[in-house]
Amino acid sequence: MNRIIVLKRRILKILAGAFWGFLFGVCFLSGLAFLTGYQVYYETSDSMNPVIKKGSLLLVKNQRDYHSGDIVAFYAVYEGETICVTHRIVSRNSEDTYITKGDANSKADRDVVRKDKILGKVTGYIPYYGYVCFWMKENVLFLLLLLAAGILRGRALLDR
Repeated sequence: MNRIIVLKRRILKILAGAFWGFLFGVCFLSGLAFLTGYQVYYETSDSMNPVIKKGSLLLVKNQRDYHSGDIVAFYAVYEGETICVTHRIVSRNSEDTYITKGDANSKADRDVVRKDKILGKVTGYIPYYGYVCFWMKENVLFLLLLLAAGILRGRALLDR
């Protein structure tokens, strides 16, 4: 019986360590990106399939100039709400406007994208990691409670 309890505790410790390590990795990656001049976003649609999958964490860096073929993140109004969109530049209209299109879309976007609306060029991405960031953003209170419980548990173990 004692062996089962010890085994359960070991498994629980491994799972807890993996969970906290994963969360630390997300925070570390976001902080590192910020310190190196990158912005972090996540892909919320399938419009860039098969290149960038929905739920991917995007590393975006502002550029002086953008060219055809660049994948960029920009703000656009969709159904009355301003959202972050990730699409490829198809062509340049003028010095400050671009035509964009999602790789999975059959047509180019209706609206042109002004350069001042572009957040930057997507220079890298981590598939499915954006789901974790989105979950963390939506569950901050839960994570804070988990952190507090972990600190209290650690303190109780140290006081033994």
